[in-house]
Amino acid sequence: MKLMVAVPTMFFVNVNFAQSMADLCIKLTRDGVKVDVQFMEGSMIYVSRDRLAYRAIEGEYTHVLWLDSDMSFEPHIVDDLLWCGKDMVCGAFVSRKPPFSPCVYASIEDPANMEKVKDFGKEPFRVDGCGMACVLTSVKLLKAVFDRFDTCFMPTEKIRGEDIAFCDRVKQLGYEIWCEPTVKPGHTAHIDVYAGGEKA
Repeated sequence: MKLMVAVPTMFFVNVNFAQSMADLCIKLTRDGVKVDVQFMEGSMIYVSRDRLAYRAIEGEYTHVLWLDSDMSFEPHIVDDLLWCGKDMVCGAFVSRKPPFSPCVYASIEDPANMEKVKDFGKEPFRVDGCGMACVLTSVKLLKAVFDRFDTCFMPTEKIRGEDIAFCDRVKQLGYEIWCEPTVKPGHTAHIDVYAGGEKA
């Protein structure tokens, strides 16, 4: 496994994110995993994500862990997401603002009124779409999307969000999107908020 951790950011990262990243890299290094952390600064997030995806392909990585720069997470996050054995798997994360609703979707058929997952349960399950704040993808998947669409994350006329645009392209190629509900990263912008209403 050759892993790239991809972090699009505007300017700064939160100190809790930095500590989580340090703990993650220490664990991965101890486990013998080849890991590289790539930050991409920019105001247009879909451009930053596309550039990061391209770097992963050019660098011949096997997987990309996508993380937003305001997340906190456990050092075993890669183990937990990789365990699912899927080309795209997200954590059970919620929005950074009240009412802290899930960013994992049961249906993205209508981008203006997407159906959110209401019960995460305890076992991995298939979803229709997700945000990109905490997602593990195979580089094989990223390359397939680039080969077909010339972009992974650019919004479309129908889909304005870069994350859902990516999910839609993934689905068009016949790939599945899964959620690992035991992975519950928190947003650090306010306090750590975990799926299911628990707070750290």
